[in-house]
Order: sequence, then structure tokens, then C-alpha cells
Amino acid sequence: MDLLKLQSLLSTVWVVWFFVLFLGMLWFVLRPSKRQHYASLADIPLRDERAGTASRSRRAGGPERESGRQTFARSI
Repeated sequence: MDLLKLQSLLSTVWVVWFFVLFLGMLWFVLRPSKRQHYASLADIPLRDERAGTASRSRRAGGPERESGRQTFARSI
């Protein structure tokens, strides 16, 4: 088998392999059994922190504790 023919065959096989891999990833992410899981992850930015427990950075005294103006004034 000639090297150019082998290269042509392998490039075709790679395209088919990546297409199958892509379809497999789509199926893994979009399967109906995971709909509730992804819906709960989608509303994370909309959750109210005061309703639940305090965030880890607030308990640890992280940078969210001070407002931007106080931090800026302290650095000057």
C-alpha cells in the first residue's frame, strides 16, 4: 500500500472517529436521565445565599467580606 493512499484512508478514519466521539459526548450530556441534575446546576447563580448556609469564602473571611471601595481606600 502506497503511503499517500494510507494517509488518505487514515484521515477519513479520523474524521469518522471524531464524529462518533462527538455524538457520544452529546448523548452523554443530553440524556434525559440527567435533565434534573443540569437544571439544578443551571440555577446556581440565581440562588439566594442568605436562604442557605454562608459561602465558604465568607466563613473564611475572604475578599467578598469587604466592599471594593474599602479595599481600594486601604490600598492607597
